[in-house]
Amino acid sequence: MKKVSILVFALLIMSTMSYAQFKDIPLETKNKLKSNNLILGFINPKNFSISHSFNMSYGTMGNSSVSLASYTATLAYKLSENMHLSADVTMQYSPFASLGSTNAGINKDFQNSFNGINLSRVSFDWKISKNAFLSFNYINNKNNYLYGNPYNGYFGY
Repeated sequence: MKKVSILVFALLIMSTMSYAQFKDIPLETKNKLKSNNLILGFINPKNFSISHSFNMSYGTMGNSSVSLASYTATLAYKLSENMHLSADVTMQYSPFASLGSTNAGINKDFQNSFNGINLSRVSFDWKISKNAFLSFNYINNKNNYLYGNPYNGYFGY
C-alpha cells in the first residue's frame, strides 16, 4: 500500500511540473473562422459532410480466390433544404487474387484489375414537394463485384 501511495504522489508531482503545448489562435484567424466566408464564393462549408467506410473481403471458388480491401469516402453537400448532392470515391486494392492458373502473368493481371481509385456513385436528390421526390444516380460497379471484372467469363453470368 505504501508503494502505491508513493507512486500516486510521484505522478501528481510530475504532472504539475509538466507544461502543455497550447498555442493561442491569432485573432485574425478566429475572425475568419467565425465569419460566413464561402469557398469559391458559393460553397458553404457548413453544408458539407464526409463519412468513411472500410471493407475487407475474401472470396474463393474452386481453384480461384480473391481478397479485396476497399476504402470509400462519401462526400455530401446540402444545396438547399430540399436538394442534396453526394458522391462516393472508392480506393481498392487486392493484396491477393488468383485464377488458379500456373501462369503468374495471368494471375497478376487478374489481381491488378481490382486495384485503383474510382467514382463509384454520384447522387442528386430533390424533394419537389411533400409527396414527390426525384433522385438521379450514377453507379459504377466496375470493380466492386466479381461479375463486373473483365474476367467475368470465368466467374459466371
